[in-house]
Amino acid sequence: MLETFSQLLGFASAGVVALIALAFGAMFVFFAGSAAIILGHFVRFVRDPRIGLGAVAAAAALVAAVSLARGIDPWWALPLAQALLGALAWGVARARVLHRPLLWLGGGLLALAALGLVGAMVAPGLDVVAFPLLVAAGALLRAALIGFWPLVIGGLIAHRVERVFEWGISVRYLLARRRQTVISIISGICVVGVALGVAVITVVLSVMNGFSRMWEEKIIGARAHFSVHSRLGEYPDYRELRGRLLSLPGVEGATPTLEADAILRGDAGEIHSVILKGVDPETVAAATDLLETLQRGSLDDLDPPPGAEGTAALPGVILGESLADRFLLRIGDPLVLISPLGGRPTPLGPAPRMERFRVAGTFRSDFFQFDEGYVYTSLGGAQRFMKLDDVVSGIEVRTPDAYSSRRVAEVVERELGGLYYARDWKEFYPGFFQALRTERTMMFVLLSFIMVVAGFIIVATLIMMIMEKSRDISILKTMGCDDDAILRIFAIQGFLIGAVGLALGLGMGLVITVNLDVIQQVVEGLLGIDVLPANVYQLAGLPYDVDPGELAIISAIAMTLSVGATLLPSWQAARLDPAEGLRYE
Repeated sequence: MLETFSQLLGFASAGVVALIALAFGAMFVFFAGSAAIILGHFVRFVRDPRIGLGAVAAAAALVAAVSLARGIDPWWALPLAQALLGALAWGVARARVLHRPLLWLGGGLLALAALGLVGAMVAPGLDVVAFPLLVAAGALLRAALIGFWPLVIGGLIAHRVERVFEWGISVRYLLARRRQTVISIISGICVVGVALGVAVITVVLSVMNGFSRMWEEKIIGARAHFSVHSRLGEYPDYRELRGRLLSLPGVEGATPTLEADAILRGDAGEIHSVILKGVDPETVAAATDLLETLQRGSLDDLDPPPGAEGTAALPGVILGESLADRFLLRIGDPLVLISPLGGRPTPLGPAPRMERFRVAGTFRSDFFQFDEGYVYTSLGGAQRFMKLDDVVSGIEVRTPDAYSSRRVAEVVERELGGLYYARDWKEFYPGFFQALRTERTMMFVLLSFIMVVAGFIIVATLIMMIMEKSRDISILKTMGCDDDAILRIFAIQGFLIGAVGLALGLGMGLVITVNLDVIQQVVEGLLGIDVLPANVYQLAGLPYDVDPGELAIISAIAMTLSVGATLLPSWQAARLDPAEGLRYE
């Protein structure tokens, strides 16, 4: 009974999570569509070629500057795409006859993609149909965003110049006094809601990016940027192959390695599974940071000196500091490594084989998988442990940039032919990095609900304002103000709320992120506890990494929700009948 109840509770929880995700997606789609409709009323102000094409040229120049600053190769590809899509979007904005067909085409494609996604979730066999629809819908949305964003900004600027009175009325309504004080207070709450949402997302994502970058740097330091392996297994001609690799562009260093599974046995009989990694002491520093992580000992002690006797004649190993403390091992102590294979034959297969080694040093990379899972020895020691000739299992390579090492690895694969293949550092721990990405995405989605709530507050605020200003709206209409102008007046209010909230939120978020260490010290002083124990987290303060791309996405979402929230109230104001508004005046 209890097991059945637990299963039902699990299904119910999964259903609630799915409903929340669908509701969030539906709300965001609604606000995004509303924002597109609202901003379309401003795009019409860029039909003049001087304004429209000028905005497209300015956007292409900005993208070119960013491409050059970030070293994107080729730098002209993104500016060219921006210019072409912007010119196409400007042509669509001018050709009114194309608006309705394109609207129905885009909406139909997005609806089919949504139906395909739901169908694929219910029946996995529909992936063949759903995936192309999703790709096409995503490509359409990206093209529209890239093409229209300069026109939207240009349209807002042109509208501000041509229709000054609409902006003046919007600002005056937001800063209403006397009888409308409550509305002004609620408008301030909207600004605070947007600002808090942006600030919280900025701080959380920056800290999570900092942790991701920290772990990536630790992995990159312990491993080379990529390694070259043979499809036939171990290979003997590694010296010649290393020379060929060093002659290729993008290769800064290379070192041969030999890895083998082993079991570390303690004096009390305790065991621990490790990977014995043979390295070349002369070249390992060219491809990894093993020397920087050494705490005690030296790589020169891996091979025993000539004429040594007893424990000193054993091949040396370097193991993680935490692993050495667990087994109570110190420099010079003997230890036993067990090979699962290579022993004498038995009716049940080959028996395990034991080899004695000597502790030559300890290292600490602050990455659990390395400190607990790797034991380093010389190439000769690893070859003797595995009963192999002078062979290696791979060559580790370092490149100028770890995050673009995949491109160098592809060049190496082409140059070496089909017998050899390369494994990038990101391929060794895919589950770890996927978990980090999933956690960051879920935190982003959950924290975005703060801005969604602020969007609904904007809707309520504008509805209250329209009810209070119905007399003013009626008078404006009797004076010749058309429905589109009334719609834009209240849409500008949502834009101003979003812009002010976004500016405050980004400012607060960046200030908090940069001063996390100060905030940590204040909290520790007030509470009298160590918030981030160094012996547990292996760091003194919270790391952070501010990503401009993520800030741009946060800004786009905040402005989309703020502007999209004005559609229904603006339509209500634009459709107000002047006779009804002035009936009781």
